[in-house]
Amino acid sequence: MADTNYEDLVKQAEQAVAPVRDPELKRIAFGKILDSLLGTPEAHRDIATKSKRARRRGSSGSKSAEPQKTPKRRAGTQAYIEELIDDKFFAKPKTIAAVKAELANRGHHIPLTSLSGPLQNLCQRKRLRRQKSEATDGGKKAFAYSNW
Repeated sequence: MADTNYEDLVKQAEQAVAPVRDPELKRIAFGKILDSLLGTPEAHRDIATKSKRARRRGSSGSKSAEPQKTPKRRAGTQAYIEELIDDKFFAKPKTIAAVKAELANRGHHIPLTSLSGPLQNLCQRKRLRRQKSEATDGGKKAFAYSNW
């Protein structure tokens, strides 16, 4: 492939993605098409085979004989709170504000209003306990969450 004209391949890829309006999608499609154009004929057959397999799997619902991928880690507010439980964060009672602050420290910036539902679910599943705490600074009483 020493005599490959890269300028022609780039022009072909640009022409192929010209109708795409979304700039991010256009960038991704350009990369895929250029990779395909630069690849060997065997790579083209592999790409075609994989896309046919994916279409069949999508329409019939059958799974191929490919090895299964490792399971993904769960994400989302409830999963983040379950990580706190596993890390013994709730050994002492914590307010919802303390939970929000700890999640923010771990890089999960979740609004306070989005925490009450998952915390309540975990209480119903008996992963956490919820108790009304005493007002310490003359403020309102708040719920405190701790290990079950």
